[in-house]
Amino acid sequence: MAENLKKVGNKSPQWQPGTRMIASVLLIFFIGIVLYLLRTLILPVMLAFIFAYILYPIAAWLKEKTRLHRAISAFLVLFVFLLVILGLTTGLGFALSDRAVQLAVYLADIAQALPDQIEQLSNLQFTIAGFNIDLSQSNLTPVLSDVVTSQSPLLAEAGSLISSIALAAASAITTFLLILVITYYLIVDFDRIVPAVIRLAPPAYREDVRYLINQADRIWRAFLRGQLILGIVIGVAVAILMIAVGLDFPLVMGFIAGLMEMVPMLGPFVSAVIAALLALFQPTNIWGLTPLAFSAVIIVIFLAVQQVENTVLVPRVIGESLDLPPLMVFLAVLAGGILGGFVGILLASPILATLRLCMGYIYFKIVDLEEPPGPALEPRLPSRRLVQMRKRFLAWWKESRTRASDDGGEE
Repeated sequence: MAENLKKVGNKSPQWQPGTRMIASVLLIFFIGIVLYLLRTLILPVMLAFIFAYILYPIAAWLKEKTRLHRAISAFLVLFVFLLVILGLTTGLGFALSDRAVQLAVYLADIAQALPDQIEQLSNLQFTIAGFNIDLSQSNLTPVLSDVVTSQSPLLAEAGSLISSIALAAASAITTFLLILVITYYLIVDFDRIVPAVIRLAPPAYREDVRYLINQADRIWRAFLRGQLILGIVIGVAVAILMIAVGLDFPLVMGFIAGLMEMVPMLGPFVSAVIAALLALFQPTNIWGLTPLAFSAVIIVIFLAVQQVENTVLVPRVIGESLDLPPLMVFLAVLAGGILGGFVGILLASPILATLRLCMGYIYFKIVDLEEPPGPALEPRLPSRRLVQMRKRFLAWWKESRTRASDDGGEE
């Protein structure tokens, strides 16, 4: 068939530049109409492609080791993936969902009790460094009233949001099955996608297309697989730490921390704020601390987890960073939330990095620069301040060990 079309193409006359332009505009217009009519399938197809992108290396490794047919290895990998998902949605999943609903109810109760708590705060008296501070002598009523007015709806919305997420997760079976079917076919033919895309490009631009695909692959590999591992590690670590300190809803907090780990900039802050609120309104704790002190302990734990993540886990797990300006990431998160909901928020950073890669290539061609655009990623290193703190600690530790050994030798 391809050979027959090639022979026909050689005999037929070439299109004029004007005809090519009209055909290109009509083709783009037709593709735009089709995408608009099928816009409800865009998100499932995108999620299916992401799942296939993550699972394909496992299927390829299984095919190489067992010599199975690609369809069988893809089916086995997808079947194991389905078993993992079913295991999370039954047993632990139902327990987690039930605790999430309880957390939503608890946040709603906090929203109702917050005015009384604020009123008690206005009569608080305490001593700091010998100075007696009496808040009852200050007229804080207008300020506290504004705080109550602004925070109570926020907590109530947070509770309804968690309930909505739990209910939406339970009612998405049909969409999930559709995603699994698309994922299976994508895994089977995943190694043919890149060559097919390259063949669509004109011969003179195929190396450029191959370069862009390789750079985009680095972007998504660094983000998806790295963030998935980080999310699991941080989620498990937070759940264990919350169980150890006696915070209510530890499994839910671990799930929230692991999920929020994929949200750039705002994710760790949101999970820390939720945990601090739970600690602040928890009646008792195993340490006998006041609610404010217990909340401070929870915040310190989350800060410590983030420091360990930035200094130890991120450079080893992700290895490379997207090198995006913080303001652009923040705007991309807002735009992703508007256009794609929660999935858009999660994928805001790699989509922004991919767009920057493509726009950089287009600018390079338009301006006709001599040097091509640089690589999409750069080495992911811990912050200089944290490295300096670690070096100072190690130097102090070595000096202490040396001093202790010298004192022992003198004795």
